[in-house]
Amino acid sequence: MFKNKLKNYFAKEILKSYFFVLATLSLLIWITQSARLLYLVTDTGLSINTYVNYIVFLIPKSISQLMVISLLISFFLSIMKFQTNKELEIYWLSGISKMEIVFLVIKTSLLLTALALFFYIYLAPISSKKSRELIANSEFSLVNSLVKKNNFNSPLKGLTIFVNKNDNQGNLEKIYIFENNKTIISKTGRVLNIDEKNYLELSDGVIHEKNTQNNITTIKFQKTLFDFTKYQRNIHTQLKFQERDTSWLLDEYEKSKKPSVLYEIHKRIFKPLLIPIIAILCCFTLYVNNEKINLNKIRISIFSFSTLFIIFFEVLLDFSAKSIYFKYFLYSLPVLGSYLFLLLLSKFLKSEAKTI
Repeated sequence: MFKNKLKNYFAKEILKSYFFVLATLSLLIWITQSARLLYLVTDTGLSINTYVNYIVFLIPKSISQLMVISLLISFFLSIMKFQTNKELEIYWLSGISKMEIVFLVIKTSLLLTALALFFYIYLAPISSKKSRELIANSEFSLVNSLVKKNNFNSPLKGLTIFVNKNDNQGNLEKIYIFENNKTIISKTGRVLNIDEKNYLELSDGVIHEKNTQNNITTIKFQKTLFDFTKYQRNIHTQLKFQERDTSWLLDEYEKSKKPSVLYEIHKRIFKPLLIPIIAILCCFTLYVNNEKINLNKIRISIFSFSTLFIIFFEVLLDFSAKSIYFKYFLYSLPVLGSYLFLLLLSKFLKSEAKTI
């Protein structure tokens, strides 16, 4: 009974550490992305409400990208903390072997693998898809961001706007609008919102338009409305592979056999399977015989090797989509790698002196 309590405590501690590291790193990445994406409001006129919904949909993607590295950091630090606080000695004195702790770590990592598979296969793609659809279906609401003064603004396809003065309250002076075959020059202008759509009311200006015979016609006007809604934003709205449903990817690969599609499929299925391997590697730090091997060297070596292994796995994912040999190597790696590292770990821990 006491052994079970100790094991449950160990599992809870490494899980708490994992979710803390994952939440912290994800929050940092998400805040950085959110700041970078502010141009959607300032440069393309996206509404604040749409922007907030858009960046919220990016959270699952940020989390999924950090699940493996967060496990390495959290498990590694957790085991070191248990060693530093002499807590592991209680486990050894209670009759709990190091291999029991190893299998406990593996069981915990399998739960996190299932969670990662859910994120990679379902939640991250569907939230990314919704974020893309949100941008595609959104309307402009902040026209002032499209007409920044003393700057050539081209936030919309086929349209460039230059404004000499803008008081940021909807009043403009000396406006130049360049379309494909048309130039509009206006002394003053005013931003209007009619039925939740944005327009420019232009006053005292002239329109120069080139016809099919390459002749330029000139039209003067006292007032006219310029409609933004007929233009599309310079934002890519077509779904990328990482934003597609997994079922769609499988069907698409059956039809096209594109390496880029296979890469996305491999990433979603096999990257979460890297988690148990990394967990096993972290268990090498359970070795405590400082007289035989310097513990600091073990820790640095294990952390460095684990990091390189993650990088190697990323490269393998890329090659597996292009070569049948790398593909089958990828398919065998989760089981083969786990077995080999577990075998090495068992021998490594048994090499400790019996008095330790």
